[in-house]
Amino acid sequence: MKDGIKILSIGNSFSEDTMEHIPEIVKSLGYKDFKFANLYIGGCSIKKHYNLMVNDIAEYEYYVNSGDGWTQTQYFTSREKIKEEDWDIISIQHGTGDKSRYTSPESYADLPALIKEVKALSKKDVKIAFNMAWVAEPEGRHHEITSYGGDQALMYKNITTVTKEVVSPLVDVVSSAGTAIQNARPYIDKKLTRDTFHVTRDLGRYIAGLTFIKALCGTDIDSVTWCPEGVSDEERAIAIKAANAAVKEPYKTTEL
Repeated sequence: MKDGIKILSIGNSFSEDTMEHIPEIVKSLGYKDFKFANLYIGGCSIKKHYNLMVNDIAEYEYYVNSGDGWTQTQYFTSREKIKEEDWDIISIQHGTGDKSRYTSPESYADLPALIKEVKALSKKDVKIAFNMAWVAEPEGRHHEITSYGGDQALMYKNITTVTKEVVSPLVDVVSSAGTAIQNARPYIDKKLTRDTFHVTRDLGRYIAGLTFIKALCGTDIDSVTWCPEGVSDEERAIAIKAANAAVKEPYKTTEL
């Protein structure tokens, strides 16, 4: 795939976090031709993604990067951006801006119909991916972590269970970003979130991006030398190990 890869995310701020550093990561891996794009609405849930698609509503901001930095334009429908390009992979991201939950099967009730629409609109036999969310900090105010009384382990267990049992049978591949973040936490002497639930702009986004490209493209990420400013060589090595382990074991943590 180093000769060319095109990935679109139907997403929200978590997909923005995940994809931010991917262009630099793949350039470090030797990719010559690529296009990464994110259809963005803050907190957008599966239910809202589906309703916007079937009603062809132009509410998404569109972020795209083909190697020269991210550009943003507005407003677009998901239908027109899916049909615009021959995407290799389309990734779907659930958000909880409507007070839905990452850990509730009901949140994914519209996922089969959404996937069916995406495939019908695609120019070719597109690969469908899902980006698994990470766990908020125990002290966070996000409605889901508070519902678990700050219990990260319980929230993580429920995210992975629902993703494995409800979501993974519907898609071609899961990017286990949530597991990668959880893998790295014991080995990093700082928070991996910037506001208790969005990952940090440097190391947190780097871990999520490494996991995404490893899971979706099957690329060996061990040779990645680029890392965001502020990330040390030791942290880069931990990030790569955390991502590799998460792809190997998507639904449980691994000692690095």
